[in-house]
Amino acid sequence: MDNLYRLAYVSSAKHLFSKAELLALLSQARDKNASLGITGMLLYKEGNFMQLIEGEKTAIHALFAAISADPRHHESVVMVDEPITERLFENWSMGFYDLADPALQTLPGFSPFMNRRLDSETFGDDPTGCMALFQLFRGDR
Repeated sequence: MDNLYRLAYVSSAKHLFSKAELLALLSQARDKNASLGITGMLLYKEGNFMQLIEGEKTAIHALFAAISADPRHHESVVMVDEPITERLFENWSMGFYDLADPALQTLPGFSPFMNRRLDSETFGDDPTGCMALFQLFRGDR
């Protein structure tokens, strides 16, 4: 696909999300992304989101504009916006992890790298760090 794009961003929730709110958000994202041919991964930790979306360039940028206007969060900062030749998450309408989940620390390969804050201060100097974090979950859900 000639027009395949990847966009990764970080944002802050206006309040801490409950498990029920996260599941509702995830369900909504999966349905919308599947209809748009968008794949990706959503990470959440202590009121911060980091999301990677992949798909057709126009669809990706339209989706990010809608996400940025969502009143549930603010301070959306794009970390990666680039053309790609293949998707990292080609089979996932939206993978998800809550990085504050204590069960995550029992997984093989758990790293303190996953305990970093999901914000532009952490990843702003080196946006490739956010891609490294997404890569850790590529083969999972």
